Amino acid sequence: MSFADLPPLVLTAFGFILCLICVWLFLRIRAYVAVKLVPFKKGQRYWCKVIAVSDGDTITCQRLNLRRSQSKMRFAYIDAPESKQAYGSEAAKLVRSLVLNKWVRVEITDNDRYGRQVGLVYRRGKNINHELVKRGAAWVYEDYIRDQALKKQLLSLQATAKAKKRGLWQAARPVNPSIYRKTN
Repeated sequence: MSFADLPPLVLTAFGFILCLICVWLFLRIRAYVAVKLVPFKKGQRYWCKVIAVSDGDTITCQRLNLRRSQSKMRFAYIDAPESKQAYGSEAAKLVRSLVLNKWVRVEITDNDRYGRQVGLVYRRGKNINHELVKRGAAWVYEDYIRDQALKKQLLSLQATAKAKKRGLWQAARPVNPSIYRKTN
């Protein structure tokens, strides 16, 4: 028995079912692709490759998705010296050595007023945001920390770096980047 021997009503029903399966398959593929093409979203975690370091607290990530989304991202809860500020180039150099051209996991915590994502950056299980404070490459940005336990932990790391005169704390009177930006 071949398709030619089937009654027209059965062939029509068979064609209709095939069309429904094709539409369902198309919608499933479309939904999957849409998820893979979405840029970074607040509250989400992503794997991405760091393709550029702007300064001690800003990187550009390329996400592992079909579109290869690129996004500028700022480290959450810290403020590194500006590029032209004392210890600014050293902070950027440290960030380059830790994450440039490497795969990292980012956890988006917010979006800033410049359209950048703000988040925590992890490399091999190590929190890079905390590492920068610990090594004296950044100040704790207290104004944006709502979690008191996290604030206490970061301030403790900063106090240790300050006491051991690490990084920017080697200077006699380091200038906080927020003050530097206001004066310049």
